[in-house]
Amino acid sequence: MRWPSTLSRDPITLCSRDNASPSTREVSMNFGPAAARRTAALGICAAAILSAPFCSLPAGAAVAGAKLRITVTPDAGGGAYTMRLTCDPDRGSHPRPAPACDVLRSVDGHIEDLDVNPGPCTLIYLPVEVEVSGIWRGEPIEYQREFPNSCVMERTLGPLV
Repeated sequence: MRWPSTLSRDPITLCSRDNASPSTREVSMNFGPAAARRTAALGICAAAILSAPFCSLPAGAAVAGAKLRITVTPDAGGGAYTMRLTCDPDRGSHPRPAPACDVLRSVDGHIEDLDVNPGPCTLIYLPVEVEVSGIWRGEPIEYQREFPNSCVMERTLGPLV
């Protein structure tokens, strides 16, 4: 292909409005401060997005919060009740949410490790079943135990029930 003599082969050459004579414009690769800031911001955003899958909580860091459902069922029938307990913040339908969350924190949510107030109880057999289910700091928990009577239950689980 042959170029007309009035046009330049340089892609940066522009023709004037009347197309009568070609004029050359220099393109500067000089970024202004605003463009440099935009470029830096885009780079930081890209780095944050790309590194997000590799970020995690440090070992031993705890996820805040708990959402639990606690059900107490006497074997003799009647008197069964269910409570909701949330920790961090301590609230719910539980009558004593702050002390209940405190005992759970003392065993890091491992209810089977609780023995709040060991001591003597009567040997009357009136079984009580306790079920706890929900989430403790991001991990599902399930606890179910039958106690020989409410005294043993209250001495073992304390303010949780």
